[in-house]
Amino acid sequence: MSCRYGIAHFYDLVPVQAAQVLVQQLREDLLARKLQARMKVAQEGVNGWITGPLGDVESYCEHLRADFPKVFEKTDFKISPCSEGELSRGVKVWESTSVCKLLDRAEEYEALSNCTRAPHLTPEEWHQKLCDGKDLVLFDVRNLYETRIGRFCEDAPGVVDSVDPQTLSYEQVPGFLSKESNLSRFKGKTVMMYCTGGVRCERASSLLCSHLGETAEVFQLEGGIHRYLEKFPSGGFFQGAMYVFDRRRAVRGYDLLGEAQHERQILGTCCLCGSSWEMYQGKWKCGECKMPILICLQCQGRCSHAGEGGWARLFQFLFNL
Repeated sequence: MSCRYGIAHFYDLVPVQAAQVLVQQLREDLLARKLQARMKVAQEGVNGWITGPLGDVESYCEHLRADFPKVFEKTDFKISPCSEGELSRGVKVWESTSVCKLLDRAEEYEALSNCTRAPHLTPEEWHQKLCDGKDLVLFDVRNLYETRIGRFCEDAPGVVDSVDPQTLSYEQVPGFLSKESNLSRFKGKTVMMYCTGGVRCERASSLLCSHLGETAEVFQLEGGIHRYLEKFPSGGFFQGAMYVFDRRRAVRGYDLLGEAQHERQILGTCCLCGSSWEMYQGKWKCGECKMPILICLQCQGRCSHAGEGGWARLFQFLFNL
C-alpha cells in the first residue's frame, strides 16, 4: 500500500545543554522544512513526534542525527505511515522540566536518576519470554483509557498476573507504587513493564526497582508496544489496538507497516450502548474526571440531538461508571 505521509515518534534520555536554544533551532528548522511537530525539550532529553510527507520525515530524522548528534545520534525514530488528515497542525516545540512528567520536584528526579533502570527486552525476547517464562507479572504503565482498547494478553503461557494501575495520568503511578498492597503483587515474580513507545517505562522502572530492591526481577519492553507490533503485525500477544496521542488515536501492527488491514479484534466498548468501539473521537470526556470516553457514532448522534435532558442523563450515566 503506497503511503504519502508519515509520522516519526521518538524519545531519548540524554543530557541537553541550553534547552531553550535547541527549542528555537528546532522550531525554525521545522517551519522552514514545512513539517509539523509536537516536541518537548528538557535537560534530561527529548520526546515527541514529527509529521509530513513520508520521505521528508525520513530525511529529517537523518538530519537530526547528523546535525544534532549530541542529542539525536542514537535516537530511535519510530517511523510509520499516516493519512493527510492525520498530520499534526503546525509546529509546537517547547522547553519542559521533563520528557514525561512523573514526579513534581527537581530533587525527586535527581534522586531517581541515580536508581537503576530495568533492562530492556527486544520485541523478540519479550515474545519468547511470554511463551516460556514463569511467574510473569505484566505491568502496564499507561492510562486507563489507553488500556481499555488494547493490552497484552494476561492468559499468555507464562503470565500469572496482570497489573493495570488504572491511572488517569502518568503522574499517578508513584502513588500506585507507594502502596504495599500493590507492590506485593510484584514481589518474588518477574515483572514485564510496557507502555506505548518506551519512555514512560524508563522512569517508572527506576521507581519500581527502587521500591522492590532484590525482591523481583524487572524488565521493560524496548521500543514499547510500537516496536512489538512492527515485529508481530498480527498482534502476537497484544490484543486490540494501541492508543496513540497523535491524530490517528488507535493503530495496529499492519497500520504501522502500511499494509492492508486484516481482521480486527476490538476490545473497547461504547460506554452507553456496550457495542464494540475503540475510537476516541471529538471531545467526549467524563464530566467528573475529564478522562476520554468511548462513545460510538450512533450514540454520538443520539446525544447531539437529545437536548438538555439527554445531556443530563449522559452525565449521570458517566458519573456512575
